Amino acid sequence: MSRAFRVITGLGYVSERGGFAGWCVAPRRRAIVALFACLLIPRLQAQTSRPVESTAATTTTTTTTSAPADREPDRYLAVINGRVHTVTGPVLEGATVLSKNGRIVAMGGGVQLPAECEVVDARGMYVYPGLVAVRTTGIHDTKNPDDASDVYGLSMNLALAGGITSGLAGKHAVKMTFGSVDDIVLRRDVFTTLSYSSRKPLERAQVRADFERVRNYLRDLRRHELEKLRNKEAKPPDKKWLKGKYEKYRKLMQHETVATASANTMHPLLDLSELSRQFGFELVIRGAYEGWLVADELARANVRVILNTRRVVDPNERLNRPTGATIENARILHEHGVRIAIIPASTSITLWGGAGRDLLHLNMEAAFAVRGGLSDEDALKAITIDAARILGIDDRVGSLEIGKDADIIIADGDVLHYMTLVHYSIVNGRVAYEKAKDTLFAHIRPEGKPAVPDFDDIWPRRLEWPDESKK
Repeated sequence: MSRAFRVITGLGYVSERGGFAGWCVAPRRRAIVALFACLLIPRLQAQTSRPVESTAATTTTTTTTSAPADREPDRYLAVINGRVHTVTGPVLEGATVLSKNGRIVAMGGGVQLPAECEVVDARGMYVYPGLVAVRTTGIHDTKNPDDASDVYGLSMNLALAGGITSGLAGKHAVKMTFGSVDDIVLRRDVFTTLSYSSRKPLERAQVRADFERVRNYLRDLRRHELEKLRNKEAKPPDKKWLKGKYEKYRKLMQHETVATASANTMHPLLDLSELSRQFGFELVIRGAYEGWLVADELARANVRVILNTRRVVDPNERLNRPTGATIENARILHEHGVRIAIIPASTSITLWGGAGRDLLHLNMEAAFAVRGGLSDEDALKAITIDAARILGIDDRVGSLEIGKDADIIIADGDVLHYMTLVHYSIVNGRVAYEKAKDTLFAHIRPEGKPAVPDFDDIWPRRLEWPDESKK
């Protein structure tokens, strides 16, 4: 236990705060132990506890504080000399990002560092907020991520190596707190799943009828609140039936949660957006490879979209209208005002998936959106701040701002370039991944030079070119 001690007895133990555990003993023996604690604890505290001085300064002020003996000293970490991409603000050249106890407290030039501060020198490197994966599989336990996740697992290590510091596991937004279970959950029950398939007309009709019943109840409830001002004995509307699916719809209509549904082609997308607009709930659609055809309708309903930029679906020649997928999908949706987040085709973390060193990991999906016409800045937002906004965690992650969590990645180049490698991933103000100390990627360009290598033809075997002169 850090800076804490326990006095062990045959009856229990006494902490430095004077608390006692194991009181299942006789009253006389409890009195003896209490007397022992009163005499010994102050002396041990005097010997082991001392004030810890630390300073935190921005460009204009310097503050010195002493940590009380009964709590941990302030924990500082600074990333210095980097090219800081704040995402929601300007790019800061040669800047410092200072965090205190896991939160960013100062940014910019001329930031004075506390005496006891861990420093990561990012000279010549690019500093970004940690990437946000709006869906992950195989990293955290989906039911109890803070109790059952393997925080020393290879999957979490690979996610950090790919720059992913937070994401969605099941229904919960979580962090990649490698080696620690502290503050692993960002938000619980992010989405409510909504089933509304065009292939099941009876089910669709029932969903609409259920929404209508809940809306009528909410109208009656508001009417009752007004009537209660005139008549204190006014009876509220009956709500015994308001449970199960009805309670789920009530939470959606009162914006206590957000609906998510899967749809890809034009008509299901239109149906979902119309349902969302009619009953006034927030909706996130997964898939939407034909979103480019109905982008204006999705924007009008304030629908948000989670998509894969490389989904390949050929046009349907039996239909007399545009169909299929296009690499321009992300650009068209964004230009119409639809907020998007980008995910790979495979959301598992493997050497060939969401965070592996190939062209299938998260930042490369964003780079393919650039190939389809989306700007570099907006592609970066689709895997940082806009992804965080869709998950409802943008108050803590997704950009580098004072007051937000110190979730930071440091890379040797533009994060959208296929040659770029992440050298540090920092989560909650702690270094969770360091490439130079990692057994998987330490040997790959250890100096961090982003120049494109000059490939030869000797691996895996020398190529044998045919001699055209002998033909």
